[in-house]
Amino acid sequence: MHVEQLTSQVSVSGQITVEDVKDFVDQGVELLVCNRPDGEDEGQTEYHLIEAEAKRLGLPFKLLAFSSYQIKPENRDEFINLIESRKRIHCYCRSGARSKRLWREANFIVGGEAEYDAKCGEKNKA
Repeated sequence: MHVEQLTSQVSVSGQITVEDVKDFVDQGVELLVCNRPDGEDEGQTEYHLIEAEAKRLGLPFKLLAFSSYQIKPENRDEFINLIESRKRIHCYCRSGARSKRLWREANFIVGGEAEYDAKCGEKNKA
């Protein structure tokens, strides 16, 4: 699984498994967010299984699922509230792109884009 660190606070990835949850706990993630509705693909790990493991390990979990390219203002506003908690957040969906789009929409309002752009610029120099 590829994890992309968007800012020091927010990271995204594609679909995770129950076994991945401990890694996020070990990395200091303070909130796990699922942006993917169940049933999109055969074999997809259902969110309630990941949520149960997160809760077992003491990691707060939030379901903020929406269909790809269907971000509503309510989704964005709810994610803004999560960002404003200042917790380290990891979001996941099928590929990570949907979570990244949600972050971009929320981050545009709350700021912090410069940190992301600087990181992308560093990658392009390498």
